[in-house]
Amino acid sequence: MAKKYELVLILDPQIGDTQLETGVEKYKTQLESAGAEVVNVDTWGLRKLAYTSMALRQRKQAFYVMYQFEGAGDSLVTLEANLRLDEAVLRHLVIAVEGEFLRIPQLAPENIYIYNPPARPHDRRGPRRDRDDRRDGPPGNRSDGPVGSRSEAAEPATVAVAAAGDDASADKSDE
Repeated sequence: MAKKYELVLILDPQIGDTQLETGVEKYKTQLESAGAEVVNVDTWGLRKLAYTSMALRQRKQAFYVMYQFEGAGDSLVTLEANLRLDEAVLRHLVIAVEGEFLRIPQLAPENIYIYNPPARPHDRRGPRRDRDDRRDGPPGNRSDGPVGSRSEAAEPATVAVAAAGDDASADKSDE
């Protein structure tokens, strides 16, 4: 009895449209030669990736293709080996489907939108050299506050900790 499977491929966007079509047909013929009956092939087009990584070769977009087919599980071994060797395939996923295949409605090309975030706005006033004192020196040496206000506040806390530490050592020596 043949099981139902779905295969989703994420293909490198640099292969172009003509190589995309030949790649889609190549894997369809591989499935059919392995004894699988290809029920549906959906090319989703160029989509934005959810994340980038070294495995995805730092790509931000890729072509998505989904195959729905019925076949024996042993035919998947050679298919997955070929998918791993193909440099155009960034990722692939094969899942077994219980019940009927779900049909995903096709999106019209005008409804497909790839979000490119706008560039970060620049401040018209220029760099913050005259307004930013964060790099003037160590913390506590700000020129706009009272002289020594921060360094004096830090000293009593240090003394209090040292005094508490001395009391603890005195208690241990009494025992």
